[in-house]
Amino acid sequence: MLQLTSIPVESKEMRAWTPQAIYETKPWVFVVVGVILAVGSTVWSLSAGSWTVWRSLACFAGAALTIVGGITVQLRHDYRARSKWRRRMGP
Repeated sequence: MLQLTSIPVESKEMRAWTPQAIYETKPWVFVVVGVILAVGSTVWSLSAGSWTVWRSLACFAGAALTIVGGITVQLRHDYRARSKWRRRMGP
């Protein structure tokens, strides 16, 4: 028979995995780096007069980073707006 044991939990507040400042800025770093990659590779290709595979991949990676960062920012914003903790604490 399988016996489940309880895992001891500290009564103190649990520590965050990452510091709050890094947690808050990470999606914005994704957006900024993505825009730099996408715009930079586009400008580089236009000035060179041709697209290479690496410039195309850089543009694609930049667009993907920008989209992921933007989605993360929006999801966090929506979650906090609905959060009971946030409503109790006030704006």
